[in-house]
Formats: sequence, structure tokens, C-alpha cells
Amino acid sequence: MGRFRRLVVVAGSSALILGTLTVGFATTGGMASAAGKFKACVVTDTGGINDKSFNESAWDGLKAAAKADSNIAPSYLSSTSSSDYAPNINTFISEKCGIIVTVGFLMDTATKNAANAHPSQKFAIVDDAPAVKKGTNVLALQYETDQAGFLGGILAAGMTKTGTVAEYGGENFSAVTLYMNGYVAGVRYYDQKYKAKVKVLGWTPAKGSCNLLTCNGKGTFIGNFTDQTAGKTDTTTFFSEGADIVFPVAGSVGLGSVAAAQAAGAGHYVMWVDSNGCESDAADCKYFVGTVAKGVEPSVEAAVLSAAKGTFKAGSYIGTLKNNGTQLEYGGVSIPASLKAKISAAKAGIIAGTISVNPNSYPATPS
Repeated sequence: MGRFRRLVVVAGSSALILGTLTVGFATTGGMASAAGKFKACVVTDTGGINDKSFNESAWDGLKAAAKADSNIAPSYLSSTSSSDYAPNINTFISEKCGIIVTVGFLMDTATKNAANAHPSQKFAIVDDAPAVKKGTNVLALQYETDQAGFLGGILAAGMTKTGTVAEYGGENFSAVTLYMNGYVAGVRYYDQKYKAKVKVLGWTPAKGSCNLLTCNGKGTFIGNFTDQTAGKTDTTTFFSEGADIVFPVAGSVGLGSVAAAQAAGAGHYVMWVDSNGCESDAADCKYFVGTVAKGVEPSVEAAVLSAAKGTFKAGSYIGTLKNNGTQLEYGGVSIPASLKAKISAAKAGIIAGTISVNPNSYPATPS
């Protein structure tokens, strides 16, 4: 499976349906503009434009929109710290961008403030839903990644040879812990249904349900989305504790997990996040059992195209397994057909509403 190719975007009361997408890649790096063109602009979070995760996926969404509509000129500004968010947004406002895409829940305040101060400026934000005053100029792009995370947990539980897997996050926010909760739920479901005893290190869900706004528990967090050295250190620790598959929900920090798998040798793998690891980091494909992906690229593309065509609607898009806004993509490791069949059955059950992605619906594996 490659990157997302189909997506149904619902914004407000209108629907924008994308068919098969052909993803294009710009030949230039940062700023691309031309007189009379519609400027589509993205402000990255601190991981940078080449984080092989959600920043890069958002930029790819702009480039895909430009491929689909030659009148669109994509541009980006990278943030090296949170203090860059507001200045970068304001730079693009002054440059009269037709739409500004901000990437990540950490940009909530900067996006909200800019949207409130400039009600005619169109925004889309990935992984967040700012509480803007009038709510008429911001499209929130969010994804129920616990659904695909559940499938990733089944994959990890079915592939582990040691009976132990692990995960960690960049920062303790619901957009991160939602992935982690689903992963634990998938492992617990696998244990119950297939009479296995797979342990998960790095995250213990709290009691109760988990959603896009609140997803609580206790676990391991790096504290940012850039420190690959810390990612390697924590992954090495998980390997020493018996895990053989580690799931970093931490953007480019996860490249440290790949380095740890390389150092640990045969039998140590990584579950990638956000964007297909075998496409964003093809050289390391053999270390990826799979990717718990979210449809950042096509949902951003859809938002940009709607803005360029004058059909933009503020509101909320929620990506699910049903609308292909999140999914499990296989990596470079050979997966038995029998395990793929189990994952397909679970996916159908989640979509039908007969399988819960709440980890508290299943007994925890004794430690």
C-alpha cells in the first residue's frame, strides 16, 4: 500500500470528494510564487519540512494541489521554535496567501489568534481544532488515528518474536496519545482473541474513553518532535527490556528509533507514523513492519483546492478508517497472509462499529 490516494472531505455542511489523486513533487524547495497565481502557504512545526512525517506530508499536500491546478503556487516557512509560529503566519498574511496551512496542535494559539485578527484569511490546521471567535475561516483537519493504531497493535502483536512491543510519544497531547491508545487496544484485542500474551511498554491508558480532545494515560515522552538522539536512547532501552518492535509517535524523533534498530541488529523493527515509512524513508524500508498513517497529504490537498476554487468551507474534517483518513500501511517486512486477514477482519469490525478501539474494552496483559 502506498500513500493515501482516495479521500472524502466533509467541511461544514458541504462535501468535497476527491477521486484518485496523482501526487506531484515540486522541483524547488521553499518559496514558489508567480504573479496572478493563487498562493497556498504552509507553516511547519519545529520538525522541519523534511521530517518524513506530518510537516512533510502537509507540504506534499500543497504540491499535490499545485500539480492538480497549475494556478496554485505553493510556499512554506519552517519553524525552528514555537516563537516562529506567529511571525511565520503573519509573513504569509502580508504576502496575501489564499490559504495558510498550519501544522500541528502546538500551533493552536498562533493559528487562533491570527484567524481572529484576520477573519477574511482562510486557514487549515492539521491535528487541531482552534476555538476561533466566529469559526468561519478555519478548517480543522483531524484524524481518529486510534482506529489505525489498533490495526498497528494487531500487526505488532502478530509479528513480535519476544512477546513484548513498545511505543513512545513526542509530547503528551491527545493527537499523540490517541495513536498510542489505539496501539495498546490492538495488542490487547489480539491477546484476547488469539490467546496470546504480548506486553506493551511505554504507555498505560487511563480508565475511561479516549477522544480527539482528551486521551489520558501514563507513558514515555521525549518532550519534543526533533531530538533523534533521545529517540534512539529510549528505543535502545525498550530493546534491552525485551521489545523487538517499537512505535515512535514523535515525528522526526522516530528516525532515532530506526538508528537504534540498525544498531541492535536483526530482529529489531520500527512501526512508523503519519506518512508511509517506506516512501518517506525508502532507504530504511526493511526496518518498518508498517506505518500507522493519517491522511494529511490528501486532506491538505483538498483544503487547498477548495480554497483556490472558491468552495472553501470552514468547519471540521475527521479522518477515519471508513473514509481512508487514517489507515495501516505495510512496510518492508514480510507479513504472513494469515495475519493480514486478521487485520482486515478487525478493520471491517471497527468500521461496522462491532469492534471497540478502547483499550479498556479488553483485559490488560499481566506484566
